[in-house]
Amino acid sequence: MVDAAGFARPLEKVPALSGLDAARRAHLRDLAGRFLRDKHFSGAHGLVVDAGMRSTIATLACWPVLDLGYDWLTGWCEVIVYPGGFRARRVHDDEDGVVHEWDEDLAGESWDRGPLVLSWEDLELDLEQPQDCMNVVVHEIAHKLDARSGAADGMPPLPRSIRVSEWQREFQRAYEHLGEIAGRDPDAALIDPYAADAPEEFFAVCSEYHFLAPERIEAAYPRVADLLARFYAGG
Repeated sequence: MVDAAGFARPLEKVPALSGLDAARRAHLRDLAGRFLRDKHFSGAHGLVVDAGMRSTIATLACWPVLDLGYDWLTGWCEVIVYPGGFRARRVHDDEDGVVHEWDEDLAGESWDRGPLVLSWEDLELDLEQPQDCMNVVVHEIAHKLDARSGAADGMPPLPRSIRVSEWQREFQRAYEHLGEIAGRDPDAALIDPYAADAPEEFFAVCSEYHFLAPERIEAAYPRVADLLARFYAGG
């Protein structure tokens, strides 16, 4: 069951959500209710994830699939919530066969068919500062959608109205452009320079802008903005 206060909080805090009409709010609430029935929530490091927190997360998680449909959120069942940022161990074999290991500080993480992992502290900050165009739930759900093509690589399963070649061309051009600018001066980047880290991060960050500040992604990369609008509209 959707907690009323938990559902209302993101709608009150996020301007783009507050503008939803009554029919779309009702549809979002229905999706959030299904999310709460389907997913198991657990708190890490002693965090108690109450009904309001679960409903806030469910509402934000269902926002990107408001037009795509709930089936895009199937195939996984767990949400893990940390009190704050958390650390993950990374391992990478380079081209010479050398194994590199390091720790990475995270606000969220999405395993392809595993759990959605979130920092509650970071989510609260996102809600209080929507002008920063960051939302850890939207970002990680974008990774979930991306991974439905087999792996998170910046190209989710596309509707027939979008050609694969068109998506690859426009996203690659914009990704390379951002990388060039961010490499010289991160402060000059038209969107969050973190998007230049990898194609999958470019898709996730641009998705955040699509939902939180569509005018900014439209000004920075209009062709990418158009493709995102068509994708999230469900084709």
